[in-house]
Amino acid sequence: MALKKVSLVQPIPFTMRSLLTLTYTLLLHAPFFGPSIVLGGSSIAGPPLSEVPTSLLTASPSLNLSSGISSQPVSTVASPSHLSTSHVAPSSSPSHTTYTSSPTSGNSNATSIHSTSTSTTTALPTQSVDPAALAEIELMQTRRLSNIIGPLTRASDIQSWMDSLGADGKWPDSEVDYTTGCPARRANWPAQEHWQRILVMAAAWHGGLKGGEQYVKDSTIHGKITLAMDYWFGRDLTNLACLNEGGTPTCPCDNPGNLLWNTNWFSNVILIPELVGQTCLLLNDTLTTSQFNHCLNMTGRSYDLFLRPFNEVNFLTGANILDVAKIGIDGALLNINITQITDAYRRIHAEVVIHQEIKADGIRPDGSFGQHGGLLYNGNYGKDFTNDVVDLEIEAAQTRFAANTGSQSALATLFDGDRWMIFRNSLTGVLHWDFSALGRFISFPVIDAQATGSIKLNLTEIGELGELWNSPIITNFARDLSEGGKNANAGKLIGNRMFPDNDYMVHRGKNYVSTVKMFSTRTVTTECVNLQNPLGFHLSDGAHYTYLKGNEYEDISAAWDWNLIPGITTDYGATNLSCSQTGATGTESFVGGVSNGDIGISVMRYTNPLTKALHWQKVWFFLEDDVQHTMVSNITSTSGKPVLSVLDQRRHDGSIFIDDGKEFRATSHSILNSASLWHGGVGYAFSGLPDNDTLHVDIGEKTGNWSSIGTSTQPPATVDLFAAWIEHGSLSEGMSYTMFPGVKFHEFLAKQGRLNLQSVSNDGNISAVYDENHKTAMVVFWQKNGGSVTIKPSRFAPITISSNGNTAIIYRFDDAAIFVSDPSQTLAAVEISLSLGPGRKPPQWGLGRDKNFVIELPTSGLAGSSVRQEF
Repeated sequence: MALKKVSLVQPIPFTMRSLLTLTYTLLLHAPFFGPSIVLGGSSIAGPPLSEVPTSLLTASPSLNLSSGISSQPVSTVASPSHLSTSHVAPSSSPSHTTYTSSPTSGNSNATSIHSTSTSTTTALPTQSVDPAALAEIELMQTRRLSNIIGPLTRASDIQSWMDSLGADGKWPDSEVDYTTGCPARRANWPAQEHWQRILVMAAAWHGGLKGGEQYVKDSTIHGKITLAMDYWFGRDLTNLACLNEGGTPTCPCDNPGNLLWNTNWFSNVILIPELVGQTCLLLNDTLTTSQFNHCLNMTGRSYDLFLRPFNEVNFLTGANILDVAKIGIDGALLNINITQITDAYRRIHAEVVIHQEIKADGIRPDGSFGQHGGLLYNGNYGKDFTNDVVDLEIEAAQTRFAANTGSQSALATLFDGDRWMIFRNSLTGVLHWDFSALGRFISFPVIDAQATGSIKLNLTEIGELGELWNSPIITNFARDLSEGGKNANAGKLIGNRMFPDNDYMVHRGKNYVSTVKMFSTRTVTTECVNLQNPLGFHLSDGAHYTYLKGNEYEDISAAWDWNLIPGITTDYGATNLSCSQTGATGTESFVGGVSNGDIGISVMRYTNPLTKALHWQKVWFFLEDDVQHTMVSNITSTSGKPVLSVLDQRRHDGSIFIDDGKEFRATSHSILNSASLWHGGVGYAFSGLPDNDTLHVDIGEKTGNWSSIGTSTQPPATVDLFAAWIEHGSLSEGMSYTMFPGVKFHEFLAKQGRLNLQSVSNDGNISAVYDENHKTAMVVFWQKNGGSVTIKPSRFAPITISSNGNTAIIYRFDDAAIFVSDPSQTLAAVEISLSLGPGRKPPQWGLGRDKNFVIELPTSGLAGSSVRQEF
């Protein structure tokens, strides 16, 4: 397909860089000539010449393959636009290389490299670089500039920025907060605004920025850009320990030079270098030698972190790997460093794979994305990862740097998972990530344009990549989500999906999206980092969100009660909510679910990982015809606090009806033995409540400060909230209720009347239901040795389902198959039997009255997945 073109984005012609007389260090091409590679100033082992693609390098017949290259770092690199044919590298550089247009033997079109050594290393003979490689770099530069400029906005602010910029290149403190070092805010460092302004101004000067046409190649704006860049470069950190050890003895807080760095490694390694690299690419050959060197230094020192031992840079996993590699590519495109581009894409494609390990960061086999060792993060780090890959692969399309089929398949797996986690706010038309896929970023309001603001994915570019790769999954993702809709179900995706790698289930109906987030011995509750999300301890305790209009939970987290997270069962207030209390790994392994793609079961055995005072077992049965049935059993509590099962906490939306027609008008109410509740398009039927369980409903305005849950500077939020929960009067009895999402009140009454659902068992051993209307049995065996349960349908013979292990099972009587999973992810195989009593056989049963199966279960990264066993 034809790649997108931006007419005003100018390519960087190689003639502008005096490419035919370009001089720069041979070290930058070390892997093509021997055992050493230099990345931004440090060295690691490189491949022998025999492993180098001949398309990149043609060796002279006299080349000595054993020749070595000194690995001393290069202290200074001059800007290509300022080099002359007589330039030589500084004496600290072991060698340098000059590109000339002189033809070499056997290839009149080749570009020669002449090496002059300033060390004891044997000089290498003349080499030839394939001109096609250089043409590919030029193509990638053009595409890269388009991707940099495309998302930028704020052109209307440029004139005011130019007017307020000081003669020293600094904006007033009232506009940009330059607080640095230990006193600076760790998250979303405000000083980044300095470079964000420079980047927009550079894009306007370069051309292609919408609304900035009057600034193209304007000398006045270029002068302002230069002032602002030089101001930062003059205060740039000089102690490399400050990259990731700010505030420690190696980078103390006293900061005598008042240099610009942050105690959060992200700001120094990714945030600022990314903005710098992009700006430098836009200005390119107009950079001064000093600016050019600073550009390479700031991008290069980030990329050099790849060379450190992992225990020193253990943050370089998942999305962070791609961010740093992308920064390295920007520096390499600026410096025409084919070696570093090659190495960066190698690292990228090594990361764009399926990660099988428990708690692994990156793409998981089920399509979820993990970050920070056991957290579901499709909506933030996974989103950043995706954006990086899309940009990088569109830029590398049809070049030697393009992704292999393995990486293409892995990214398609991620998109296939992402589509389940996205909903639409039908009132604004904006696509959003499920709260449970956002991690700590739930602490931001939409206006802050963080992960809660939108999905922050470029669907047009994603569609282009799908076509380039001929990937229906990626193409359909972009197409389906680009279509409008009148409810929360973005993409009109209907069905059920379990994500066993991150203890997460999604169920989607025609006009709603429901999600359940749990945690286990394989995952973590949540996290509090940089003061974000200090109250989020309960966010994975079976959090059950239901989106209909899509605005139900928008901008409410500052005001809601963090002890009443929707869907959880909790001993209210018994766990202190603070930053230090987050980040716990679960103590129970039996957490997960089974799905046949249409319906599913989500199961969770819970013990409070901190207090150990509360224990329960819970099942969410997602049935056909948009019916959801929840069972809670085996509850024990020693905290002395009331034990509650939360139905929902969301924006109040209109009338509330209790007990089949009584409109609720008070601000709070408690009802013993309630029969039903309806509010905001969701109905609840309480036929399974014990006599002494109490329904509580609370509505009204609640106010909270965003600053108390994170780093947002938005004013306090006041929200009209609806909250409903059931207080367990007796913990010895199990409890169940049925939920009907996406219905008007009269529809709820009608569906409730038509429901024919048997609660077969709800205790510490077995949870089971039978949906008579759809002839479907759903069973959970909680104990390690399994058990047996008998289903008694009205139209068929009784059937006894048995298992010799802890399993979850779905059996539709119209299907000659069962679906089985092991939520504990500990079993290699399980024995399942189905035995008919006297009476009529179900359809598709076949011969005999007994079915016995030994089912091999998935292992490794697929453990916990559902298996279809045919009769």
